[in-house]
Amino acid sequence: MYVSPAQLASGPDSLNELSELFQVEPPLLRATIDAADRSEWPDGDVQHADDVLVQIQFACEQAAGEVDSRLARRGYQLPLDHLQFPVLTVWARAIARYHLHPQRDRTNEETGRIERDYRNAIRSLNSIAKGELSLGANDPLAVDAGAQDGGAVRIESNPRMHSRGSLKGL
Repeated sequence: MYVSPAQLASGPDSLNELSELFQVEPPLLRATIDAADRSEWPDGDVQHADDVLVQIQFACEQAAGEVDSRLARRGYQLPLDHLQFPVLTVWARAIARYHLHPQRDRTNEETGRIERDYRNAIRSLNSIAKGELSLGANDPLAVDAGAQDGGAVRIESNPRMHSRGSLKGL
């Protein structure tokens, strides 16, 4: 997976966003994600938090699948190391957040941001699949333009239209 539930809940206000979305107390959700002691909460609340964690994990796996499906079109050996390519975590987080918010109010600024981040992530992944964008410095499939021709400048033009022979002495 390119993003974990802990990473999904680690951004500014991310834990509160998930807590509101699933109607679970932020400290309980944090304890559930971190596999910490939850003995102070009622069993029903703990079970609900466990169910929420399953949904969050599914969204993270779904996001990894979307990332991989686009990278596979380019021929990458999958899965890629998210530590080597941290942008994958950023994109997977945006995709997972999008899938966790199925009832998005397009007029709400925060959910509008979720949709925008999702579209940007998908657009970037599609550009990588087409070879228009690179994963970064360690991208194994990045084309090194200087390696192909030694860095020489190359100028091409259309063939010559007129010559002494075609103008016949004019």
